[in-house]
Formats: sequence, structure tokens, C-alpha cells
Amino acid sequence: MRARLLAVLLSLPAFGPAGLAAEIYVASQDGGVVSRIDPTSPRVIATIPVGPGPAGLAAGPGGRIYVTHPDHKAISVIDGPAGRVIARLDHPGSPFGIAAAPDGSALYVGDWRRGEVVRRDPRTGEAAGPAVPVPDPAGLVLDPRGGRLYVADREHRRIVAIDTAGMRMIGTAPAGEGPFAVALSPDGSRLYVANVRSNDLTVIDARTLAPVATVPVGAMPYGVAVTVDGRTVVVSRQHAGSVALLSADRLAPDGEVPVGRYPEGVLALEDGRVAVANWFSGDLSVVDPRSRRELARLPLADGPRGLAVSLR
Repeated sequence: MRARLLAVLLSLPAFGPAGLAAEIYVASQDGGVVSRIDPTSPRVIATIPVGPGPAGLAAGPGGRIYVTHPDHKAISVIDGPAGRVIARLDHPGSPFGIAAAPDGSALYVGDWRRGEVVRRDPRTGEAAGPAVPVPDPAGLVLDPRGGRLYVADREHRRIVAIDTAGMRMIGTAPAGEGPFAVALSPDGSRLYVANVRSNDLTVIDARTLAPVATVPVGAMPYGVAVTVDGRTVVVSRQHAGSVALLSADRLAPDGEVPVGRYPEGVLALEDGRVAVANWFSGDLSVVDPRSRRELARLPLADGPRGLAVSLR
């Protein structure tokens, strides 16, 4: 099962002191490490051992990075600036997708073995409130502005919307076959869902949960992100070794950029670029969607899949 998992969560930037630059964190599932990367160079600042099978990542305040280990019933807590693991939180089941409240009050964790999404205290790991049944939770994305969490239910062709205050399901939206990764537009108005088995992207009105469009994107779309200006949707295509670019206004293809082998996680950076984790070639691509070019390729530990962005 682990071989088919993707850590592709779109993590919100952490809040921190003004003037601090964003950093990229990449989980290498096969290497058992998280790489801390300065995107301006780009270069690896630190390689942080976290234990076997890291998958999902989420960024919290104060430079904290949270890492799920689905096969080991645990969540690692990284102090990003210090470059080390500072805690290991127990999680019964198989924690995979994860999102962090930007004020540091909560973690939201999808458990694919127990078929639920749970809110946890980021300091103790204790569950806070009821678990929400979601049979096959994959990617999670949090919109703190409306207090909503959106979860891709990968075997049930749907997105589940959860009210985070009461931890209750408030609605669902239809998706394609095998919805896995989900991204939210910068203004919170739209959800973009990568459907790995139907080879398309579902676009959903985030407020009403009504479907807006279905856009073909090519074989095996596993990761999705939206550029910070909201104009371009970037989708990784495993079989093509490229990312597809789509116009958010027209909801139509707008080019592609070749990257490494078997691209998976996609992450929008604050300067308009996009980072892409290439699982099979063991590297990270930095892509400029505006010029449709790969700007850099950075070697990493084996099996890079999941990404998050934080602050120094």
C-alpha cells in the first residue's frame, strides 16, 4: 500500500516574523529524511533524519514542521531552524495526510487505516474532539478563513468538507476516479482535485461544493498546486515526467514543463515559482510557470514525495 501513497499536501505558509524568507521541506520516503532547502539558491541547508517512511508534511508557526509516518503510527515534529526532530507524537492507525492550523492550535490528520480524520493537539498529540469518518482520506487542505478542512476521499469519488470548530462533516462534492491531491485557490473560492485514475482535474466551488468543471490533464495526475497569483494550476503527471499548466480563468491547458522522473508532490512558492518532488529520479525541480521552464534540478535523498513551505 505504501508504494502507492503520495505525500502531496498543499501546506499553508507558516506565520512568522516579518522579513523572513520561505524555505522548502521535502520528505524522502525511501531515505527516511526531510530535506530543508533554501529556494533562492536552490540548495540543501540540512538533511534531517526522521525515521522510516515519512509521508505527509505540514508547516506550523515558529518553524515547526509536522511529518506523518503511516506505517509506524507516529508524527514527527521538526524544529526547522534547528534542523532536528524535537518530538514524536503517537497516532494509533496510519496517519497520512496532515494539515496544521496557522495559529498553532491544532493538527488535522487523515488516517487511512482507521478511515477517519481527527484533530490533535500539536504539543501532546492527544485527540481533541470527535473523529470524522472518511473511509479513504488522502490529501487534506485547510482554509482557516472559513474554518473548513477539505479531504480527498480517494475510493469514493468525492471531497469531504469538515467544519473544524465542531469536527463534523458539513458536505461533500463529487470528484473523478481516485481523487488524491487537493489544492485551494489563494482566495479560497475554488478547490482543484487531481484524480489519478480518471486522468483529470475536478474544479469545485469551495463555498457551495458545486462542481465547476472537469479538465483532462493526462495520465496519472498525482499532485496539484495553485500559483500565488491564482492564475495557474500546476498538476504533476507521473507517467509523462512533466507538470501540466492550466489557466485558472479559462480552465484549459496552458502548456507543460518537463521535470524529473515520476513527479508527485507540487508546492507553490511565494515568488510565483513551483517546486516539484520527483520520486523516481530522487530530485526536486524548481519550475517557473510564467516562462514554462524548469529553472533548477536539485538532487535529494531517495524517494522525495511530499513538500511543505515554512519560514525561517
